[in-house]
Amino acid sequence: MRLPPLPFEAKPVRRIARIRPEELLNYAFDEPVVLTGCMDEWRLYQELRAATTHEQKMAVLGSLIGERPVTFHRLPREHKGQFHFQPDNLERLTFGKSTKQADVPFDAFASQALQSLRGASGDYVYMQAHYIPPATPLFEALGPNVLSFLREDQVHATLWVGSNGQVVNLHYDDFLTFICMADGVKRVTLFAPDLLPYIYQAPFDRMIECAQVSLVRLLELDLKRYPLFAEALKDARVVELQPGEVLLVPPMWWHHVESFGLNVMVNNRVFFASFEHFEEVYANLTHAVRLFVHVPAEQRARAMALYQQTLFAPGGVVEPTSSHAAALAEETPEQARHRATTRRLAEGLPEFLRKHLARYYSHFVFQASGDPHPSLPGAFAAMVERNANAPTFFPRD
Repeated sequence: MRLPPLPFEAKPVRRIARIRPEELLNYAFDEPVVLTGCMDEWRLYQELRAATTHEQKMAVLGSLIGERPVTFHRLPREHKGQFHFQPDNLERLTFGKSTKQADVPFDAFASQALQSLRGASGDYVYMQAHYIPPATPLFEALGPNVLSFLREDQVHATLWVGSNGQVVNLHYDDFLTFICMADGVKRVTLFAPDLLPYIYQAPFDRMIECAQVSLVRLLELDLKRYPLFAEALKDARVVELQPGEVLLVPPMWWHHVESFGLNVMVNNRVFFASFEHFEEVYANLTHAVRLFVHVPAEQRARAMALYQQTLFAPGGVVEPTSSHAAALAEETPEQARHRATTRRLAEGLPEFLRKHLARYYSHFVFQASGDPHPSLPGAFAAMVERNANAPTFFPRD
């Protein structure tokens, strides 16, 4: 399938054939890779490959899902398949209650998806994150533990099926993701976590489906509005994921996903930190922002050097030195207590999450790159104000 070109150049994602379990951690946190040969034995992949029409493929899926209800969205054509904010309105999404059909038979979804695929409807029909319980026909049609190199406790599989043209805009996940392509094509564009200053992340409390998102629409690229994004584009990675291929997306990597044709994907998440760890991290960040948001920029810079060179130092926490005397002298008692709390937190975090905490401190707490939301003047202060009584800036509802 020939895909429409992206409006920018991107480097290809590296491919690895038949990864061994002991190799997994070499890539889990460092870079995205495409794994080949991992789905050859999947019965789901084999049966979809053997089916020659969209109707036959839907019949395969229906026979495996059975009577379990599904939930999906039907986006009107004017949204161009974009699962994102509505233009110039962070209060409203392109999808929600008006586009959602919940707990319906699979046949109801299949009928509407097929209408879209035949051109009888201009809408975009997408079933997202349908949980695949173990010991069900659909689960048994995957590989052992979904992917042979995963342990049983690393299995959390969901099914995603779309009619064509869906676009899940730039976001990151807190977990390791395996995108397993069973049918159709997905083009995934990725950016490393360290590119955060150029990504134009939306305010914390404007998460979409529990994910932090970018304001930038890659397919409607506006570098006049988002000029810093040009720096991120210098290190863009891209893959056109074909049936039978698996994309490993490390935690915190920004990714943008386009779907082409009838697309069937199994997503497996692997969690390397507990929910409690993340709750601690985001509660800590909320408190830190409140402590430093009104501190003068010069003082914030000295505090940042103290944090980055001691709490977030490569290799682990180290003690302050005489070079940090000014920052220590400026601390209020509450700031000193918070730094001690942050030290205890940093010492107990997995390395990938400690790095994430350091990035957020740099960009949002100490504002090392200036306004954290440069395309939305005043948005950061407004977010702090509207959440003045909230326990966290990071809603998970």
